Amino acid sequence: MEMTQGSYAQQLLATFLQNQSAKTSFPMQWAPEMSSHPSLLPQPWPVASQAPHALEVARAKVAQNQADLQAVRPPPGLEHMLSAPKPCVVPVGRFGDGTGKARQISKSSMSTAPSEAVIEEMSDLEEIDSNCSSPMTATRFDAPSGSGVMHPALAVRSFDAALRQLIESVPRLARDSKGALLLAQHVSAMDAQGLGLLIAALRPQVVELGCDASATGVVQQLFTVCSDRPALRAQLTESLGGSILKMSKDKHGCVAIQHALEMAPLEMQCLIGSELKGKVFYCSRHMHGNFVMQKIIQTLPPSALTFIMLELKETVVAAALHIYACRVLQRLIEHCGHRPELLSLLEDLMLPGEQLQRLVKDPYSSNVIRTLVVCGSVENARVVMRLFSEDVMKYSRNRHASLVLEKCLEVSAGPKASELAQDRATLMTAFFSSSTRSASPPLLQIMLDRFGNYIVQRVIETSTGAEKDEVKRLLMLAWPKLQNAAAGKHILSAANKKFSFKVQ
Repeated sequence: MEMTQGSYAQQLLATFLQNQSAKTSFPMQWAPEMSSHPSLLPQPWPVASQAPHALEVARAKVAQNQADLQAVRPPPGLEHMLSAPKPCVVPVGRFGDGTGKARQISKSSMSTAPSEAVIEEMSDLEEIDSNCSSPMTATRFDAPSGSGVMHPALAVRSFDAALRQLIESVPRLARDSKGALLLAQHVSAMDAQGLGLLIAALRPQVVELGCDASATGVVQQLFTVCSDRPALRAQLTESLGGSILKMSKDKHGCVAIQHALEMAPLEMQCLIGSELKGKVFYCSRHMHGNFVMQKIIQTLPPSALTFIMLELKETVVAAALHIYACRVLQRLIEHCGHRPELLSLLEDLMLPGEQLQRLVKDPYSSNVIRTLVVCGSVENARVVMRLFSEDVMKYSRNRHASLVLEKCLEVSAGPKASELAQDRATLMTAFFSSSTRSASPPLLQIMLDRFGNYIVQRVIETSTGAEKDEVKRLLMLAWPKLQNAAAGKHILSAANKKFSFKVQ
């Protein structure tokens, strides 16, 4: 079986990677077609059975000199391609043996020859040299059956042709699952010149490769390895230009963009983010694009995120109610909590009344309000706590509003306790007092509720001063009910931990 152009390039790539890696050897089990094919195994070149004719020696010597002058010096890692002797094939059938078959003249057998023969046979030698150096015209010579010996012309093909095949094979190899593992394993061990060669092969198709399930790992590994090589890192990042939106909408491409943002310098990060101007709301609502928007907010300084806050100002309520866009708002609140642009953005979101009631009960916008209570200003937390004080029982029994109420209890007893002391007192009064004489206090009514019991536990954990005495009194009244219910046992456990005694 003849060696094809693609298989030769794969063998060349494997050898190149093996020489680039100082400590890692090429795992041939990943490419069984390379290791098992007989034409890829080392084979001895056939040796002439009789002494060569003097004219044969002359022709071979001139051909060898021409090949040496035309040889291209390979980069580090590929010196082995030109280190072995270069045999050449001459048509010995012209010399009278009548076979018409090719015979090999080894370098060791080349001795002196008459200059007249050299001059007479120069045209023949040019034809012989072209046959030896052209990979596409090389043919297999007659060898013993089953020997698997390749035509000697494959060993003397020019380095330029081999390099072209290598560059063409790298993207195809990166798209294969096993080939991607092979490349990713050896990328970390390559030197700067080897990385430059690999980037040159991948750069024209880096956008498509970044969106490929297998090749995206190679692209991410290149960004990691090139993090301390500014020139190579700049080449990779510039290759993504104009395609940030396309990759952000792709399942695998969005991961590659996030990795590039982590490894790129500030200037490159700003360039990547600037490509999404005018498309912030669209990307924020996209299944994959929202992750890119979150990473941009996390990596860029707040001063560079003004365009995001300005674009979301008109659609802040719709973004808060969206399953994906709500995450982008959360990241903005966490990283730009006190920026004037964000405070202006949140004014439209925190309007008291029906809108805020809807937001705290929504499964997605409730996460935004909860983040705002923790990371936002004191005024934002105060607005939410006043809303809960109006009807604490209703919000305590709601799945999503109860989570926001828990955060209000924690924040009002934590770092913002002094600023929120009055608002906390109003909220606790709503828990401890009933609206009518016949009704029980709201804290007793929500103790066995599947969501309200968590509010009671948080009240116990954060209570201080006079609040502790009132909580103990209400727990003693509810003791018979609490000890026979699963939710009640959790409440009693929290009380025992807080008050260091069992309520009886």
